[in-house]
Amino acid sequence: MPINDFEEKTIRDKILSKIEPTIKKGRSKHQKGYIYIDGKVEAKVKIPNNHNRIMKESKSQYIATSLHFSHDEFNDLIDCPISGPQYLDLLRKSLEKKSS
Repeated sequence: MPINDFEEKTIRDKILSKIEPTIKKGRSKHQKGYIYIDGKVEAKVKIPNNHNRIMKESKSQYIATSLHFSHDEFNDLIDCPISGPQYLDLLRKSLEKKSS
């Protein structure tokens, strides 16, 4: 299933409110969020700007990949069923699969 069309502002709000990444401000115009598990950075994600326009699918795919999400999981994150703790559980499982 493809990634649904979402406004950049919506994606930004869901990432910040549900996943609560540690924000690092650099020199670029975009913020970067770091997701820690057991004190170790396990994912880095570019935080979209606060625009009302629809994000291009390729950019949404990039963010989903950065979060270690499938398209369906990314859609669920934005459409509400996945909470922050559920995301961390999915990330742990994804990392376990990659290490085995």
